[in-house]
Amino acid sequence: MQERQTIRCDHGWNIRVVDETDSTNDALKRQLDAPHGTVLIARRQTGGRGRLGRQFLSPPGGLYLSVLLRPQVPSDQLLHLTPMTAVAVRRAISDCCGVRTEIKWTNDLVFGGRKLCGILTELNCREGSLQSVIVGVGINCNTDIASLDPSVSSMATSLAQIVGHRVEEDALASAVIFRLQQMDATLLTQKAAWMKEYAAACITVGRQVQILCGGERRQAFAEGIDENGGLLVRYENGETAAVTAGEVSVRGMYGYL
Repeated sequence: MQERQTIRCDHGWNIRVVDETDSTNDALKRQLDAPHGTVLIARRQTGGRGRLGRQFLSPPGGLYLSVLLRPQVPSDQLLHLTPMTAVAVRRAISDCCGVRTEIKWTNDLVFGGRKLCGILTELNCREGSLQSVIVGVGINCNTDIASLDPSVSSMATSLAQIVGHRVEEDALASAVIFRLQQMDATLLTQKAAWMKEYAAACITVGRQVQILCGGERRQAFAEGIDENGGLLVRYENGETAAVTAGEVSVRGMYGYL
């Protein structure tokens, strides 16, 4: 992992930029004593990961960023962290590029029905106590979508593709960090406002979905988002439930959405 630069930003957050690493999330996990607000940005990842251990392709041209946070609350009070991160990154993309994305529950940003960004939140607990949280963000910034495997390229897009020109990756990174700092500052005090914005942008709401849990597949209709970012669904038998990301994976009935 060759380091390119070390800079400092507002609110004491420390930013490091490297050419390559296996995974920005994993690299921060190895920094056991890193302070709150430690940010790692990589130009390329060789072992990027998504939810449920899925591979997250990370070629040059993307923005791969992780931040380590140390919120002083129990982990069960952070169920809304990933949704708030999605809102923060959505705001940053709008700030930097003027692009208004939508959110596919629970952790993807999409544009025109294609994936633009993925988010991975991981908690580090020790003896039942939360030690840290690492929030990873991967954005297809100037990614050459056509060069990706067809199974991926058919469902993906990039900011450069959307706006028609190359996007300055460092400017986007600065915008993302600024919005993540806002999120961190209001994580426990303004949850309702952030979750309202999340619900309004969530493209999964109002769609038929498949709930996959423990090998079982059930059809449902997504009716809304609860106060912690859970997906409120109604099953075919009339039963209702709040689905959480840690329990299931959700897929639309047709295609990526």
